[in-house]
Amino acid sequence: MTRTDIKGLAVSTSSSEALAAYERGLDLFLRWRGGPMEALAAAVKADPGFVLAHCARALIAWRMGQVAPAAAAHREVMALADRVQDERERAHVEVVDALQQGERAKAQDLLERTCERYPLDRVIVRIVGLNCIAQGDYEGGMTIARRSLDVDPGEPQFMTMLGFFLEQSGYNEEGLAMSARALALDPTNLYTYHAVGHAYQARGDYPRALETFERAASLERHTHVLWHLAEARTILGHERFTRDYWSSTAPALPVHERVELLWRLEMLHHVSTPDAVWTDLAAEGERLLEHPDALTIWMHHWIGLAFARAGETTKAGRQVAYLRRLPQGRASGHWSTIGADILEGELAILRGDDASAVEMMATAIGRIHAMGGGSREQKDIFRDVFLELHRRLDRPREVMALAQERLLQNPNHLPSLAALAWAYGRTGQAAEQRQAWSQFVRRAEAVGLAPDAPVLAEARRALHAVA
Repeated sequence: MTRTDIKGLAVSTSSSEALAAYERGLDLFLRWRGGPMEALAAAVKADPGFVLAHCARALIAWRMGQVAPAAAAHREVMALADRVQDERERAHVEVVDALQQGERAKAQDLLERTCERYPLDRVIVRIVGLNCIAQGDYEGGMTIARRSLDVDPGEPQFMTMLGFFLEQSGYNEEGLAMSARALALDPTNLYTYHAVGHAYQARGDYPRALETFERAASLERHTHVLWHLAEARTILGHERFTRDYWSSTAPALPVHERVELLWRLEMLHHVSTPDAVWTDLAAEGERLLEHPDALTIWMHHWIGLAFARAGETTKAGRQVAYLRRLPQGRASGHWSTIGADILEGELAILRGDDASAVEMMATAIGRIHAMGGGSREQKDIFRDVFLELHRRLDRPREVMALAQERLLQNPNHLPSLAALAWAYGRTGQAAEQRQAWSQFVRRAEAVGLAPDAPVLAEARRALHAVA
């Protein structure tokens, strides 16, 4: 007997038990809840011939970087491939095989065609959306989400996708409204909490961003949600909180996210981490590189930074070379060209050559929102470091321009306000400097900057001196 999933798409299982477990597995994956692989294992146990469930296991394992489970699921898929009659299921089989063979371009083409033909195929739609983030193709992400919403206007997953890509494209208010609607429909969906938190952070509403991510973490300690909490705390100068999240073991944050947090502390808060910690992170990253195709470009970048910070310059150079070999243009989110320049700039920073670092990074920073890899908010660290480099090089005019551009997008971006006050001081604009420090103090108190943050003490001393 032919069955259909909850969206009305045909599935090749006659087992109601297998179908229920399959739906549970997809639901957990799509909503960022724990246990999707266990649910899918139950589906294939109930019906070993359920090819879509095997395909889902492979695709989700690939997204989670679980190489061995992905390979095992691929073997099961290919053992059943000759039996597949349904065209959609055949497309799933071909995608899984292309990914396992390392044929990313072929897999992407198959994914896009399947997504267009079957806009209610939730797994395919999600994976294509994730690829849009990796490529910096936010317009493409919006198109996909809208196409699916046209068919199913009340689906929170598609609403969340649209909300997220609207925010990433600069339409913050519209994106927040769409994601908030989705959260009202599905208030335990961590994927949707994530989109709402992004929108708050993008406009500098750090208290609401923290509240959103904390509510999500209270439901389940998802690693990426914990990273967002740590990163927001870092921006607000809460070093102890940052390190608490960084050292989480239940669950442990991925290596690349731990590297980014420590780099932010070192570069922007001038709080160093012992070399032994960096050596351990580099060793963890090297183990992951045993399966390079299972890693995202974002992971490759931060592993390269870990190598460099640990003093392993040859290995860091190999990561630069890996990025340079990627397909040019949007296919790799431009990381084969301007993205690799960021890593090279970071290597220059570690050599003490800030002037060369600025030169290397300039083009990438100018096109940062066209690049893929991570979200706008994840890439903000590169903009923050670029601003800090100009300050270290004593270039107040450039600092002013960069800070003012940033404040137009996020009026509560405290590092830019502090940098602006510094630049006014360097150019002898005393009145403007006082105004910048005054705004800094007001906004710092409003958004919850750590009371013991050195920059806050500096601002108050400056204002007190002229009172």
